[in-house]
Amino acid sequence: MWKTGQIEIRVDRDNISYLRFIFEGYDGLGIVSTRDPVAAQVVITYPLSRKALLARLIHALHREGVIKEDMAC
Repeated sequence: MWKTGQIEIRVDRDNISYLRFIFEGYDGLGIVSTRDPVAAQVVITYPLSRKALLARLIHALHREGVIKEDMAC
């Protein structure tokens, strides 16, 4: 069994499907679940062994403007 972590982020509603698409391309990096579609809050569940890669991707998506805000879960 893998140990997992979660991160909650807020995106523009139009970017939820884009975020899912990006994560599908990174096999095993994380699972994107929509917590609140109106507020565009999503939760990414990820294996702790992939945390460094996840952090780099989150940072890049934040610079790109896809991610508006991230919060620790």
